[in-house]
This record gives sequence, C-alpha cells and structure tokens, in this order.
Amino acid sequence: MSGKVVATLRMAVRMSSLTVLALFLGTSSGFAAEAGRITLNPDSAYPEGPAISGGSLYYTEMGNDRVMRWDGRSNSVVWTKVGCAPTSVSRAGEGRLNILCHSEESVIRISTAGETLKVIDRDEDGLTFRNPNASVNDGKGGVYFSSSGTFGPDAPAGDAVLYLDADDRLRRVAEDIHYANGVALSPDGAVLYVSEHLERRILAYDVAADGTLSGRRLFVALDDLVGPDENRGWEVGPDGLATDREGHLFAAEYGGGRFLAIGTDGKLLANVEVPDQYITGLAFAADESRIFVTAPTTRSIPMTGKVYSIENPLLHQH
Repeated sequence: MSGKVVATLRMAVRMSSLTVLALFLGTSSGFAAEAGRITLNPDSAYPEGPAISGGSLYYTEMGNDRVMRWDGRSNSVVWTKVGCAPTSVSRAGEGRLNILCHSEESVIRISTAGETLKVIDRDEDGLTFRNPNASVNDGKGGVYFSSSGTFGPDAPAGDAVLYLDADDRLRRVAEDIHYANGVALSPDGAVLYVSEHLERRILAYDVAADGTLSGRRLFVALDDLVGPDENRGWEVGPDGLATDREGHLFAAEYGGGRFLAIGTDGKLLANVEVPDQYITGLAFAADESRIFVTAPTTRSIPMTGKVYSIENPLLHQH
C-alpha cells in the first residue's frame, strides 16, 4: 500500500461518511483536499444557505437561480426558477424543502424531486417581506428567516425576522434590525441568534412557546472578537450562522474570508480562514466533525464561488 493511500486512509478516519466518499471519488468528481478542507463544488455560482436533509447537502446558487444537492458523490441540480435568486434552504417535512427567493421576495416550497408545491409571498397581515435571506428550522416544524431589505452603506435599520410555523402561518417576530442576515437557534430552541450585518454584531432573542421573540440583546460584536480595522469595507459583517450540539455559535464573516467559532459566553474559540472572501453560510455534518461552507469568491458578475467541507476546528478541543 503506497504512502499516499495510507495518508488518505488516516484522514478518512476523522471524516463523516459523506466526506469519505468525497475523498475516494475526488479525482473523477473534481474534489480536492487541503489541510482539512475539501472542495465539494469548485465552480458554484454564488452559493448560499446550506442545509442537511435526508442525508444530503442542499444549497442555493444565487447566480444561477437554482438549488443544488450534493449526495456524497456529486453535485446535481434539484430545482431552478429564473428571477428567484435563491439564498437559503430549510426543511419542510419529509421530501420537501423551503427555498428563500431573495429577488422574487417569496418562500417557495419544493419537493426534493424538484416540483414546486407552494408559494408564500405575504405574511398573515397581507404584507410583503423584503429580500428574504437566511433561514433556520426549529424543533416544531417551523422556520425562522431574515428579511434583509437593502444592502448598502446608507441603508436604514428597518429589517425583520419572520416565523413560518408548521401550519404555514407567517408572522413578523422581530423588527428594526440593520440588515438582518444569518439566523440560528440554541440547541434547546430557547434563544434565536440573528446577524445584524451592517452593525457587525450578532443579536440574541428569547423564544416563546408560540415562536414569538422577546428580550432583544447584544450577544457579541465582531470587533470585540477580531479587533477593529479602519480599512475594512462597509460590506464586511456577520452572515450565515449555525450552532452545534453544545451551543457554540459559528458565524460566517462575509467579506472577511473566514468563519468564527464563539462560545456560549461570547468568547472567541476559533478563527478559520477560507480562501474565498465572501463566506455566506454554514451547516454541520450529522456527527459535527465537518462543517459545510458556502463561499462566493466575488460579489460581481460573473458570480463565482465554492462549496467546502471543513474540519470542525473545535473537534480536538474536547
């Protein structure tokens, strides 16, 4: 057995079953491994909003108006709709997904076979929602998602978080956020974290039994974790969020080319650099040994990017 094969086997021991498949099919399928990072899709058109459902990874390609699936062997197109500009995937029951259409300003429910099942574009009061962006499932069949509004240096702080419950009742549950972006729930579902992107901070809310939010407070300011930078662009801030089973919060820093692991006390646990600048989303593998990362390379046309599987930086700290 060659030294190269031995090294590959040693690496495979530490990876989830989907990642192991990726390694051994890497040459023929376009996968590449480097320092704990595996490229699952090397040519993705502005990927965002990853989610795990039915043992597969789903993610959007905003630049191609489509939803993709990676099944551990290859990437395939699940669904497409011109003008949607999808930004996030969440689960909607067995064999179904909710897709946020950023430009069309709607939630579209699809089957994993690619059939459009339902379109939701108004809340319970008949109001539209501007530029839906990121989503997270709760444990009751519901979904929280951000309505981000305008992304710009002079944008007002008028954005929101909405809650779509298991009966498809859609309500606004938080407002007056300066570009609401990533959302994540604590493992017990008691706290919702929200990226306030244009303020470079992450907020926390208490979650009531009916899904409503209260007790808005600052969880952490990114500058307190990584330090201020007077040369940093206005667009650099917290994007996609994810929590692990121990309650650690992982935050993608859009424009910063990295994601941060943050303890429940708000202290920085890890700072993981990624080759692409505009990190948008994070999702854990089932065993949490790996993190799936959506990473656009540029904000301009042509919209390019990559999808990675990266070793959990906290894996060897416990």
